[in-house]
Amino acid sequence: MLSPAPATTATTTGTTALTAGAAVPATMRRVSLKIDGLSHDVVVDNRESLWETMNFQLGLANSNLGCDRAQCGACAVLVDGKPMNSCTILSSRLGRGQKITTVASLATGPGVEGLHPIQRAFWLDGGFQCGICTKGFIMSTYALLTAIPKPTHGQIADAVSGNICRCGEYAGVFRAVDTAAAEMRGEKVTYVSKPIVVEAAAPAAAPTVTGTSKQFDFVNPFSTIEEFDPFAQQLKAQAGILDVSGSQGTITVKWDPSKLTEAQVRALLASMGRAVK
Repeated sequence: MLSPAPATTATTTGTTALTAGAAVPATMRRVSLKIDGLSHDVVVDNRESLWETMNFQLGLANSNLGCDRAQCGACAVLVDGKPMNSCTILSSRLGRGQKITTVASLATGPGVEGLHPIQRAFWLDGGFQCGICTKGFIMSTYALLTAIPKPTHGQIADAVSGNICRCGEYAGVFRAVDTAAAEMRGEKVTYVSKPIVVEAAAPAAAPTVTGTSKQFDFVNPFSTIEEFDPFAQQLKAQAGILDVSGSQGTITVKWDPSKLTEAQVRALLASMGRAVK
């Protein structure tokens, strides 16, 4: 999941050929969409969904498209705190100061530790399988726990009733919601699974290595945090790599300077299909 953006930064984006002073056709409208604290000034077709605008005009990967018919909830985002299906709500109706919140604004830092308690619970308590529905479930859960810190299972079922998991991971979803709620209340929680840690098979008397660490930005970010972790484990297995952490858009690599240089680390990332800036 992406790290949050500054709340006051404004951007002007659009794929139409219209200039700022040009007349807008009757079938289109200028809107300013407030998404995750950023204002995006765009010209949209009157029939264009919020999901289409976010993905095709703004290049945001913060909502997954499932059924495209408002029946599965995979694309759910919050509009003024209420879950809504971004595949059917029209962008032309959202330029009136509404606050749009997506999963991209929840994380506070890199790695599993930087995830929001809800994101972390879904990741470590098995609240997903293929991941298509996960962002929508997380946003519905966020709305629920904001309103009801200690929900019953009946209230959880009602809150996520608009979200469908085609893999059938509902037991994991309910478990993740319970865990997230407990952590958000300040309680100590235990997850079903632990963060994956790969321990190198080093000799017992191996000397301690002082590594060099640096954070890089991906040229092409991952679509989801679920894609990052397998990549990180593969990178950790490479000779000279001491530790890896990160998120959808960034990666922090710690390497042994006696075996690798920064240029070699960059080349290694590029060879694995993830070039960095």
